[in-house]
Amino acid sequence: MALNVGEEILYTVLVTVAAALGALLVYWVAHRIAHRLLSGVIDRRLLLLLEFIFVILAASLFLAVTAHVYGFPLLALVALSVFIVGSLTLLVGFRHVIEEYFTGLISVKAYGLRIGDYIEFNNVRGHIVALEDTALAVRDSHRDIVYIPYTRLVHSTFKRFRVEEGHEIRVRILVPHGFGLKRVKEEVSRLAGSLGIENIRVDIESVRQGGVILVVRGIIRDPRKEDEIKYAILDHVYSIMR
Repeated sequence: MALNVGEEILYTVLVTVAAALGALLVYWVAHRIAHRLLSGVIDRRLLLLLEFIFVILAASLFLAVTAHVYGFPLLALVALSVFIVGSLTLLVGFRHVIEEYFTGLISVKAYGLRIGDYIEFNNVRGHIVALEDTALAVRDSHRDIVYIPYTRLVHSTFKRFRVEEGHEIRVRILVPHGFGLKRVKEEVSRLAGSLGIENIRVDIESVRQGGVILVVRGIIRDPRKEDEIKYAILDHVYSIMR
């Protein structure tokens, strides 16, 4: 059904306004993502260049729509091609950054990650100190900050402990036959308490030909100190056995 002059004018105005709003939305989204992910990573001049590219893409989208409405199909095709090719080029160029960003949004919520949690991932062991846009920041036992990309995290097995829940530590000690088990238990319990271990238990795990295996169990709040605590207990116990 043919439109009258008034309806055609109204249609043209509405489409033009919609195209302008769509172009502004494209620019705003690109601007927000770029500044959130790249403002502290790339040089300011390169960021300004990206802003200029975003303006061109938004303008090409607006021009493609309005040129089609006003009866310039060739111009509309050229402008639409510029928008599509430019958008795909940006997506391909920043695909890894974009992938890490959106993976982080999902994985942080899915795993319930939060600052202060202790995590073990491959050779990295430490507390989470920041949930960055593209990576997890972990402070290891050497006080270094290690960044774990979110995509690596979701494709691998890792351990996570809450500080308030604590981390169970187990230390096995071989006590030769004839050596006083009671004395060893008392020494271990005293030392374990001074080292910050909570809910200490010292039990016999097994009896072997060479002696009795004691296992020391308890809870520590900082899993990074697990090896340090184990070595301290073993060093003290075997020093009194000499």
